[in-house]
Amino acid sequence: MKMKKGIILSILFLGSMVLSVVIFLLHPSFFLSRKQIGNSVSFPEKNITVSVELAVTPYQWSKGLMFREELASGAGMLFVFPNEEIRSFWMKNTLIPLDILFINADKKIVTMHKDVQPCTTLLCPQYASTVKAMYALEVNAGFVDAHVIHEGDTLVIAKK
Repeated sequence: MKMKKGIILSILFLGSMVLSVVIFLLHPSFFLSRKQIGNSVSFPEKNITVSVELAVTPYQWSKGLMFREELASGAGMLFVFPNEEIRSFWMKNTLIPLDILFINADKKIVTMHKDVQPCTTLLCPQYASTVKAMYALEVNAGFVDAHVIHEGDTLVIAKK
């Protein structure tokens, strides 16, 4: 009797796991949805504005743009950290190539990594700031070159 009960519970557990995976595969946005936050980052010297989603919690920092199949032109994700530290990102489960800009508390770009490709291996390279950064901005690969962005450029973070 105990063995039958154990088998039934195991089947129910496995069934619920399979159901969860199937729901995730059919409706990933249910698990991965993000609110579009009406914030922007502008580069005043370049006359460029980027609409950004904010990543302000540890969960959002770790998730970033993972599993996204596209990022609209002129859009990005701004990671806002509570303090300045050396920051490091990787591209595990990120499906689109990105430019990553690390920004200090004075809103100056201190490090850039251009055309960072998705990681398709088990071990992924790290992309770190060379000095302390309080923010990181991820945009589509090619953005930095297309808009002639340089380390030392200043940006403005604003509500729309």
